[in-house]
Amino acid sequence: MRHVLTPGSVLFSAVLLGLVQVGLVVWLATQQPWAGLSLRADPGSTTLSIARVAGAGPAAGLAAGAPATAIVTPDGRRIVLEPADVIEEPDMLGSVPALRRFYDRQEALAGALAAARDGPLRLEPSGQVIRPAPRRPVSDLPVSFWTQIGVGLAGIWLGAWVASLRLRELSAWMFLLAGWGLALAAHSAALYSTRELALPADVFALASRVNATGTLTFGIGMVTLFLLYPRRVVRGALTALPALLIGGWILLMQVDDWPRHVPQMPTAVSVTMLVLLAVILAQVLMARRDPSARAMLGWFGLSVAVGAGAFVLTVILPTVLDRPPLVEQSTGFLFFLLIYAGLALGIARYRLFDLADWSFRILFYVGGVLLLLALDVALVYGLALDRGPALGLSLALVGLVYLPLRERMAVWLRRDRALSAEDLYARLTAVAHAVTPEEAQARYEGLFREVFAPLSIAPLPDTLSPEVHLADGGEALELPPGAGLPGLRLHWARRGTRLFSSADRRQAALLLTLLHGAIDQHRRHAAAVEGERHRINRDMHDNIGVLLMSALHSSGIDRKDRLIRQTLSDLREIIANPSHQPWQLPRLVADLRAEIGEHLAAADIALDWQDTDLPEVTLRPQTVHTLRAILREGTSNLLRHSGATRARVRLAAEDGTLAIELADNGRGLSGEPGQNGNGLGNLRARVEQCGGRFEVAAEPTGTALRARLPLPPCPPDPDRSLAA
Repeated sequence: MRHVLTPGSVLFSAVLLGLVQVGLVVWLATQQPWAGLSLRADPGSTTLSIARVAGAGPAAGLAAGAPATAIVTPDGRRIVLEPADVIEEPDMLGSVPALRRFYDRQEALAGALAAARDGPLRLEPSGQVIRPAPRRPVSDLPVSFWTQIGVGLAGIWLGAWVASLRLRELSAWMFLLAGWGLALAAHSAALYSTRELALPADVFALASRVNATGTLTFGIGMVTLFLLYPRRVVRGALTALPALLIGGWILLMQVDDWPRHVPQMPTAVSVTMLVLLAVILAQVLMARRDPSARAMLGWFGLSVAVGAGAFVLTVILPTVLDRPPLVEQSTGFLFFLLIYAGLALGIARYRLFDLADWSFRILFYVGGVLLLLALDVALVYGLALDRGPALGLSLALVGLVYLPLRERMAVWLRRDRALSAEDLYARLTAVAHAVTPEEAQARYEGLFREVFAPLSIAPLPDTLSPEVHLADGGEALELPPGAGLPGLRLHWARRGTRLFSSADRRQAALLLTLLHGAIDQHRRHAAAVEGERHRINRDMHDNIGVLLMSALHSSGIDRKDRLIRQTLSDLREIIANPSHQPWQLPRLVADLRAEIGEHLAAADIALDWQDTDLPEVTLRPQTVHTLRAILREGTSNLLRHSGATRARVRLAAEDGTLAIELADNGRGLSGEPGQNGNGLGNLRARVEQCGGRFEVAAEPTGTALRARLPLPPCPPDPDRSLAA
């Protein structure tokens, strides 16, 4: 029966393996005798002191900070305590004799703790009696223990997650191998680095061997991974070279007189890291024409440079220089987890498009910190300044010199060309003012070519997102259609040298907002101009026409002059359209009655005018123009077309509206505005814009124009209010 490997089985196996490892480490840690205290080496001293005392432990009577020089066993044997007894990582001792002596002393101290079952121990110089418990409680395991446990679990589970996504890719399995190596190293280190005082030599040696194996297994997985991914650097049997060389080193250390080769571990780790960086450099050179691969390598390179560099500088380099490590081993494993998490994000292609910005920020921040430390050290040890002034001067130099230079370097390294505000405004305006759609699209594409320099621009016929969208992991930037412009898909920023980023998406969204606003504003302006042109044309037709017609039919010179002067006055008002003085309805009606009556009288047409009980309300300018236009245009049509001898005008306030009727006894007009020129159509549009109604009625003895215009509410009567 054939068994098929599935993502679920990989993940389940990794979870189970991680938990089994954790259970074994916790079991071994809690099987050791518990004294309820931890010791530390005092800087510059050959003695130890008490670092911590468990409140309810066997050493509860001791005080933290008290010296501890020796322990005396129940049989009277005195064991002098040395700083090397509490060293966190025995690999750092640097020589084989020192390492063998360390394991011998660990065996002696562990035996003394175990022998306390037969009687109490005595701690010198205080003389405090301690009776260790047979088991160390889980609650006494320190935070650094669980930190390393968490690092190991994260390594193996992240590796399994990536491998489950790419079951057929050897690179994914190498990533899992590296994660398992990280878990072995972190979990074994958690056991011996957080011991109280000692572990039995066989337990310590086993944990130390597992730690060395895990560390170098991590190196095998990482180096092989970069030989395969994202591009193959080597092929065939050369792919197995890291496993053969580093694996041979592991076997040599394990079987050839342990711990003879253990002091070589720092060198082995350093060489492995250098080889890893060299392989990453080869990947960068091979992927220089592939923005996606470069972005992915950016994640890898950034995580390795920061994580491995920090580990080498704080742990490995001080050991090589015969100095104590700058950080604890538990913190050092966090550097490896940083590398591993960065690789997981890169393989999962998480936000590759933002890597350039993040890389610059992280690297420049790291550079700023290193520069600050270097300046501080130079001023303190080189110029003999006090620590306070030296730190202040270092901060000032970094702020005044490095930070401004950092921004310029970021722009230069990214090689992004930003348009000035003036150039950007000119190009946005050019798109908004384009005459034809083809011209607008050409200028639109040209704008984004100048801003982002894409390798190509293609139409985007359909888009589900109404906003700017990053597609294909940043390989494309999609611009939705809007404001009459088509959707576009921009491929590869900066002529194919990088991916589009979130900053590019935000910039494109801002440009589209500004562009759509400019287009909308231009269209509103054009519509306003066109509306004003129509208004002038309509007012000329409705008002000027009737005055000129009356002047044409007038026989008296004085009346002709008066009509022409009125025509010129109305013409200036129509063109300028000022916000003139408000008109009271009765006054306006009286003026119109005199004007219309004079026009009709000149044509020998009798006028019947009715306008009783009109309210004292102030009309809006639009209503004033509309009322004038109805009576003037209606009178003009009556004079030109009706052949009437009598006209009737009726104005009345009814239900909050002004009812208007202009009727004659002539030949009659058609009720279709389109058959009688633009006049009646203009009147209907005017009335409807005011919120009123307009109709033309053909009667048996002529034509009637009827309209209703809304009136403002009447103001309160002061006399009536006082009387009430």
